[in-house]
Amino acid sequence: MMRGRAWTGFEAAALQEAMRKSIREFAALLGVETTTVNNWRSGLSAVKPRSTAQAILDTAYLQRASPAERERFGQIVADGEAVWRDRHSTLLRHTQTAVAHTDRVDGGGSAESGDQRITTDLLAVLGRVHKLSRSVNPEVIDQLRISTHHAIANYETVDPAGLVPALKQQRAWLDELIDECSHPKQRSELFDIASETSGLLGYIAVGTGHYSMARAYCLESFHLGDNAQNANLTAWARGLQSFCEYYAERYERALDYARDGLARAEDGPQSVRLAINGVARAMGKLGDADGVRRTVDRAYELVTCDNAPDGVPSSISLGSYSAAQVAGNAATSYLSLAMPDKVEQYAELALADMNNTNSPWGRSLVMIDVARSHVLAEDADLDAAVAIMHDALDTSRGKPMAQVQRRASEFLRDVAERWGDTSQLKGVRDALASKDGEK
Repeated sequence: MMRGRAWTGFEAAALQEAMRKSIREFAALLGVETTTVNNWRSGLSAVKPRSTAQAILDTAYLQRASPAERERFGQIVADGEAVWRDRHSTLLRHTQTAVAHTDRVDGGGSAESGDQRITTDLLAVLGRVHKLSRSVNPEVIDQLRISTHHAIANYETVDPAGLVPALKQQRAWLDELIDECSHPKQRSELFDIASETSGLLGYIAVGTGHYSMARAYCLESFHLGDNAQNANLTAWARGLQSFCEYYAERYERALDYARDGLARAEDGPQSVRLAINGVARAMGKLGDADGVRRTVDRAYELVTCDNAPDGVPSSISLGSYSAAQVAGNAATSYLSLAMPDKVEQYAELALADMNNTNSPWGRSLVMIDVARSHVLAEDADLDAAVAIMHDALDTSRGKPMAQVQRRASEFLRDVAERWGDTSQLKGVRDALASKDGEK
């Protein structure tokens, strides 16, 4: 049965005693540091363990403690904190007697104020040592890193909305871990994971059209990466900020973020993504044809030199973009410049490696670009464009992300401007509305 109230430090100490575990054994059982158990024992009822520790203590009580141990626990709690303190004060009195004796020998009969001063100094030093020794279980850090990297790597094939509750909970817990931890290497690792978690939340917020929230998360991701002194992460976060501003139609800002990210990435893994997804696409929207051509060429040079992956990795991969992703973003850049032949050329390269399994949304976006290129061509073919558009919407399951909705609305606008409100246009509009109602 569940306990009806939150744990206190006294109750945690009572459970330790009831289970007849040493401090080290009890800490190992719970997966916490020995300093945490010591804090509970010293603070007792004045201390309330954090929410994560509350859940761990519940599990230990319900699943690890035997019926006899739960009965002992109930008796210790019923006896009260005063009885517990009295029972555990014998060793403390012996220790204080020994310390007082040592002080008299060392100090030659110093006054009480001298003893008090020494005790205060000792506590101050021990307090500093305690802060320096606080660390996080390495397995906790490893598991957080593994699960976060898995979410990033598989982002294209999962429902992003389903990730949000766990990511928010993880982000809050990481703040607690960072506050508790004094170990420099572990703090850096925690900043890394926090940066990646905030970046994921920011990217998801862009996909739902919540740009203010996306900006906040992406900015937080950048500063956390900077605190970790991780150049690849700060470049990654700048790419997210550029992506956010691109879909918020603030193309100058998108270009500025991408260029700053490139400077930070140098020729590292993020340089390909920042060049093609950041700089080239923003330049296309700003009408800089020469800039797009140069940047697309540069992205291909980088992808050749950077041991780029095959296929289609996640669009927010911490590694390099692939050749297929370069091609897909090149098609988008040239579409903004109304150059349909270039769009067709690069889209064909991209779609050869994209399928409904490894990148459903990426394939959908490229196909929408192809559909729009048919509308913009001199020998425009409305029927072909509409057929491709329907295929693009059928490629991915569930409610379309903001990127798909934006490009689909641009397709509808282009068709209406060229042919008016045709029956084919109504069919696409209905299909998009139907997708928007899916979960």
